Amino acid sequence: MTKKLWVVGLAQALGVIIYCGLISGLFQLLEKTSIQPPAFLGMAFMLMLLVFSAAVSGALVFGYPVYLAINKDIKSALRVLLFTFLFLILLAVVTVGTIMIF
Repeated sequence: MTKKLWVVGLAQALGVIIYCGLISGLFQLLEKTSIQPPAFLGMAFMLMLLVFSAAVSGALVFGYPVYLAINKDIKSALRVLLFTFLFLILLAVVTVGTIMIF
């Protein structure tokens, strides 16, 4: 089954955007609660979240391109990465532009 590489890049970029939105929602939820964890636990939570987020984002962005590269399709792997990064930049610009307007 052939996949259009730009669609894969768009899907990966949307996955990263959705994940970032979920983490932002988690931060807003934690900010609204009056729970104050001890400083050590708060720092440990943030570091674990950082590691988890790096793993999730890495899998979303690099998972399929690595699969393509392992199967000797380097050109397609690089094109998927290029499309993913271009869509991430485009979505970031649109988001910032929307925030600036409102």
